[in-house]
Formats: sequence, structure tokens, C-alpha cells
Amino acid sequence: MTPSITINEFKKSLRKNACLLDVRRKTDVQTSGVKIPGAVWQDPETIDTWITQLSADQPILVYCVRGGSVSQSVTDRLCQKGLNASFLEGGINGWMDSNQDIVKLHIPNKAYEISREDMDLLHKAKLSDEDMAHSLTVARKALEIAGRTTQKLDMELVGRGALFHDLGKAQTHEIHHGELGAQMGKSLGLPKKITDVMEKHIRGGMTPKEAIELGLPVKDYTLGTLEERIIIYADRLVDIITEKIVPIKTEKEAEDRFEEILKTIPKYGKNDITLERYLGYHREIRNLPGV
Repeated sequence: MTPSITINEFKKSLRKNACLLDVRRKTDVQTSGVKIPGAVWQDPETIDTWITQLSADQPILVYCVRGGSVSQSVTDRLCQKGLNASFLEGGINGWMDSNQDIVKLHIPNKAYEISREDMDLLHKAKLSDEDMAHSLTVARKALEIAGRTTQKLDMELVGRGALFHDLGKAQTHEIHHGELGAQMGKSLGLPKKITDVMEKHIRGGMTPKEAIELGLPVKDYTLGTLEERIIIYADRLVDIITEKIVPIKTEKEAEDRFEEILKTIPKYGKNDITLERYLGYHREIRNLPGV
């Protein structure tokens, strides 16, 4: 029998820092315009891509619209993976019917969805399953961050730039994978704004001097658009969240502790120049309206 939880039990678990997942179908989320405070939306149709990000050390609470088949099937899948999961009886509708707190969704930038055609391009390029999962997670994280702010953004650039940023890893994981990825992207007919992200994401956007030191073509790799900086910020956040070098209970904690983590874990900060660059992106993005 699928583990369930009542509203009162649900509220107690939330106070104990449980992980709260909104697994309503995307159309239901957009139609309602609200969520339970603290919930992170995950697409129930793509559970295979995000289930590995969840911690077995933290209770997981799941809700859908009415506590029906969607949340129950997700909960069953999580339990099969050894996770401590349960679904909210009555779903968000039952939650609202009992006059519990809700918050409005802030999704002013919601005009882009990752396409099956782009995923097929990555498969045809023979990107590994691990790199594919990383790229998809970065794209979702970048779109989620971009979707919080009221600042007008090119969401296609955010989503596709993030999805294709590591395309070059289909050939090599060495530092010139960005350059190779851009070449591959051009051969696939991807727009320049997308191939630029692929080429420029190494070390978060280098100066010509840094390029010389790394043996890369001498040019300015600076990230000139906010969309590019959101992608690179999301890339580093996903590394922190998924690699488990630092114990992180929630994705929000990764953002809250970003500066501390980069300053103390050399793998993420790289060197003084790269560190300051990433910290600058973090501060800029955290100060955007809505973020």
C-alpha cells in the first residue's frame, strides 16, 4: 500500500525540514497558479532524470492535485528506490479546502519547454547518459531560476543554451570540450547564441589572458548576457547539488550557501579569478526581482 500522510502529519513533517515535491502535471500547475509553501515542482513524466538527486536521509513529501494516481505512482517509485516518501491525502485541493497556507507561483518567464527534438540531437551526438542527465538537470535549473524573475529574458536561450552547453563532452571531457561543442553545434545548425554558450562556459567566461594559459583559442569568452550567466550559475549549482561532496538537504540550501561552498571547496571555486567571477554571478542573480 502506498504510504500516505494526513494534513496534520504533513504540517509536522514540514517543520522537520522534509523535502516537499509538487508532482502535479505541468498544465495543472500553470492552471492553478499556486503551490504549497516550500514546494519544488518536479515533472512526474521525467522522474528518471531527477530521482537520483533526492536524499535517502530526508523524508520526502509528495503532492498532486487531489492525492490520486499521479502522486501515488511517484511515491511508489520513490519507495522502490529506498527513499522515505509519502503522498498528501487530498492533494493540494484538500490542503486549500482546509484553509492552509498557499503561495502564488511566480512564473513570468514560462514560454519555453525543452523539446524532444533537442534531446534527440544529444542522443545522436552520443552524449553519455550521465552527461545527458547533467545537461537536462542544468537546463531545468536554469529555466527554474529564470522563471522566478520578472526581468524579461530569452527563455529559449536559457533552456537550449543550458541543454547543449556540454555537447563537446560527447568527444572529450578535456578543457577544450567547449570549443569542440561549439563546432559540433554549428554543424547541427544550432543558432550562434547557443553555440556561444557552449564555447564560453569554460571557467564561467574567460578573458583572453586566461585562454592563453589554458591553451585555448585567444579571444574574449566573457558572458555578455544575463541568460548566459544564469546558465553558468545553474551549472555550478547542479554540480553542488548532485555530486554530494557537500551535504545539501535542499536546492535552496545550495543557493544560500553558494559563496561559502565555493570559497571552501577548490573543485568548485577553481582559482581566485574564477571564484570571483562565479560569486559575481551569484550576487547578481540573487538580487534579481523575484529570485
